[in-house]
Amino acid sequence: MSPLELRALVGAFLREVAGVRAGETLLLALSGGLDSTVLLDLLDQLRHELGTGLCVAHFDHQLRPGSGADSRFAAELAAARGLPFSGGSGDVAGHARRHRLSLEAAARQLRYEFLDEVARATGCQYIALAHHADDQAETLLMHLLRGSGATGLGAMHPVRQGRYLRPLLAIERPVLAAYARAEGLAFREDPSNRDLRFVRNRVRCELIPQLQARYNPALVQALGRTARILQAEDSLLAELAQQALQTVVCERSALKIVLAAPALINYHIAVQRRIVRTLFEAQDQGPFDFAQLEAVLELARQPAPGLLPLRAGWRMQRAGERLILRRGQLPPAAERVQSPGQTRVPTRRCTLVAQSLPAARFPGLKERLGAWCAALDADQLAEPLILRSPRPGDRFQPLGLQGRKKLSDFLIDRKWPRILRDELLLLTSGDQIAWVAGLEIGHPFRVRQDTRRLLLLEMQWES
Repeated sequence: MSPLELRALVGAFLREVAGVRAGETLLLALSGGLDSTVLLDLLDQLRHELGTGLCVAHFDHQLRPGSGADSRFAAELAAARGLPFSGGSGDVAGHARRHRLSLEAAARQLRYEFLDEVARATGCQYIALAHHADDQAETLLMHLLRGSGATGLGAMHPVRQGRYLRPLLAIERPVLAAYARAEGLAFREDPSNRDLRFVRNRVRCELIPQLQARYNPALVQALGRTARILQAEDSLLAELAQQALQTVVCERSALKIVLAAPALINYHIAVQRRIVRTLFEAQDQGPFDFAQLEAVLELARQPAPGLLPLRAGWRMQRAGERLILRRGQLPPAAERVQSPGQTRVPTRRCTLVAQSLPAARFPGLKERLGAWCAALDADQLAEPLILRSPRPGDRFQPLGLQGRKKLSDFLIDRKWPRILRDELLLLTSGDQIAWVAGLEIGHPFRVRQDTRRLLLLEMQWES
């Protein structure tokens, strides 16, 4: 491929695949190595043709003594072309230790944070990365060795999140090397790329050459084609899972996910896995954990009693046909009730509305009463009324029963999931529970024939 053909290919990618328009600006992540130096030259020449702006950024990972020289070299390359330059650095090794990451994962995290920050500061709409076809082959093989599914084997995408661009992803490294020679480009070789302590380097220097020599000389092209096929299939699977979420998810928040277990297991196993994975990834749970996913699906298929632990502080419990996943504990609540009036419970994102009404209104209220709306005999209630969380030793006399029983026993009888115990709110009058919100009123506070005044209670939930 000639330099002219390579420039035309990259230009077509920017216009037709990435949708870059005149007047927009790209930020190039420049390491100073062969790949990014070639991309710098290509983008610098194309910016006049495309009418785009170009900025340059370099991140020093501080992983070897000579890294400072790379930073200076990158700055000089940008200055020689009159391009704005931003440099940054980070303690990748320290970050990896503190967060229990591999060096590669820590470097990637800090590098992207830096690039995002520079892009915001300089008004760049896109971030251009110099990954090429050989990088793609390495990534696919590394993911295969880890046991990845379609998403991992799809490896890197040419366009990610609409702003990270990889114009060279279909280009093999020898083509880039030939371009550098033809254009007389100077670049720096990173000696750490030959350090066989790193898995990627062993894949690059040992595994791929053996596979090319013994099995397929066109391995890089073949793996690139496999990645593109899997990306398309993965995209379809993601779309199917998003549609399925509408029927499977009953409730979702930062701390809780409630699924309809029968609806979940009615889908193909591939869609089941993607549904659960999508939900956990939306909770920012870090790397995908296949064992955790399978544990959730097993409970959906085969109900088991009690709380089952997952990773990252998550627990799950099957309650009838619902599969409940929870993380953390809600703080205890205790609010003095305004009666009549409104009492907000901030930690539960709800408000208790209390109205004082004559008893004659009771027959017209019966259709309105239910789990979150109750009518009590106001004259049986003693101030102050408190809306609070359950406490150890709480006892309760449910409607229609003689004598009090442990609240915990009542909740078991009513099949209230243990995993949701901290969400309960109790209305108390003195040392008695007048209402277990969502479940039952206390027998002593029922409306009777001689009741004169009602306290109508309604729990309203914030969206």
